[in-house]
Amino acid sequence: MIDIQICDWLMDNADAPIRYRVARELLKDEKVTKKIESELFENPAVRLWFGNLAFKPVTRLECRNMVHGSFDYCIENAMQKVVQLGLHGGLPHLVDAAGLHIKALKENPAGRLFRNSENDLKTSYGYGGFNSVLTANMLCMADIQNTNIISYMLGSLDELYAFVSRGDYEIYITEEERAELKGVPPNWEGTEYFIKPDLIKNHGFCYPLIHDIRGLYKLYGVHGAETDKKIDAVIDYISNDDFHSKIPSGYGILITDKRIYHGMGWDPKYPGWFDVTHYVNDSINRSAPNGSHTENQPCFVPKLLFFAMNIVNYPTALKTRWFADLLDCLDKYKTENSTYKFPKEWLPEKQGYAVGGLHMSFGENRRKKNWLEIESTFYIQLLKQSI
Repeated sequence: MIDIQICDWLMDNADAPIRYRVARELLKDEKVTKKIESELFENPAVRLWFGNLAFKPVTRLECRNMVHGSFDYCIENAMQKVVQLGLHGGLPHLVDAAGLHIKALKENPAGRLFRNSENDLKTSYGYGGFNSVLTANMLCMADIQNTNIISYMLGSLDELYAFVSRGDYEIYITEEERAELKGVPPNWEGTEYFIKPDLIKNHGFCYPLIHDIRGLYKLYGVHGAETDKKIDAVIDYISNDDFHSKIPSGYGILITDKRIYHGMGWDPKYPGWFDVTHYVNDSINRSAPNGSHTENQPCFVPKLLFFAMNIVNYPTALKTRWFADLLDCLDKYKTENSTYKFPKEWLPEKQGYAVGGLHMSFGENRRKKNWLEIESTFYIQLLKQSI
């Protein structure tokens, strides 16, 4: 549901990243898109994040954090940002910048699980298991056409589908088994949510992760009806009350074969699933007097907006009560000119995890008086184009 007048307003007011995306994705005007392309690469935000994606690690710390982490050069943040700013796999510059990650995501060894935490997809940059899931989804999200990427994504989807088809939300060990655990870190003593070790050992990270939501939708419509069915099943698994009531935030605690404990994190729960309005209001009420709030709060609107920006790519999500309530909630920020203007704290741009909502800017020059109105309005257009 594209509002042509609003698109025209964005084309008249926005900087290159939003104008490029409006022309390419909303208006589908190839001539205008091509015209803006050179301006896009000169945009300061694009140049900054393009450099982060193309970053070459030198130190051991940098090598270890090229995939997952809060640094700007981690692919989970850098790729999210360049795509958010309009870049895509049809631009050779982007493919070149992602070369390290494309090369590292090698074909899965025969007989190994794609999502296994102990597979052979490990290099000095830390690829393997969770990191490979993350990397493949980031590359797929960017529309980078590569046989290894697609092979990995389809193999990973098969394993996701096999798990979610069981409809099993009982993924934790029993109370008796918890009592037998040794060496549990003090901060996790008393928790109920230790993931069954055999689940990870035999099936890898078989349950959906937030990073899967970022890339799976790119497989829709190009790999057959059976693939579309599997994607829908994954989204169905997370789009219900059982998932949100039985699975805690972060999934729980992972136990390795060596009895090492890790906080799992990265669940794909809908922020405010049971009450979006309460989630938003609670976030506002917890804000400091100056209007600021942090990603560590139980309710953090930027995280909600980030999730919404990704989940709208799935038809099942658009049919939920959550999505309808979200649109109603955001409509309160509609202006008399049919544009939108969110609280500026809802579109932060600072170092941290993109999945946590810390990189919500679409590249507008924030010295402009109307930057907030432009980014808020474009955000709403991204949500409503899927309807």
